[in-house]
Amino acid sequence: MSDAPIRLVPPAELRPTEEIETRRIREVIAMIVAHQAWTQPIRVERTTLAILDGHHRHAASIQLGLRRVPVQILDYGAVELGSWRPEISPTRTEVLRRARTGELYPPKTTRHTFQPTTSPPIFLYDLV
Repeated sequence: MSDAPIRLVPPAELRPTEEIETRRIREVIAMIVAHQAWTQPIRVERTTLAILDGHHRHAASIQLGLRRVPVQILDYGAVELGSWRPEISPTRTEVLRRARTGELYPPKTTRHTFQPTTSPPIFLYDLV
């Protein structure tokens, strides 16, 4: 189980590494609104705040106008990196470079594997 703390961070501080699919953002917004809560933190790399998991949740938070989102800040060395796309072999260095430059991978390229985490839902009214 991961012991990395959950923090509330402004979405504008997070750095995407992948493009997003518009259809998926609508689905995520619908889930957040239906539950009136945020149930899964966005996982980011600790030094750059590069998004490792949660690009669509991040985009949904911006569209919803949330001031803060739950984020789990991780040491990248403790995260397994793979790819959903056989034609692309991302490296940690390349992922962080893309976060800094804004040159994004296609949607669903990187596959990060994390230790399981348990965090209670954070209610929507605490994020606006």
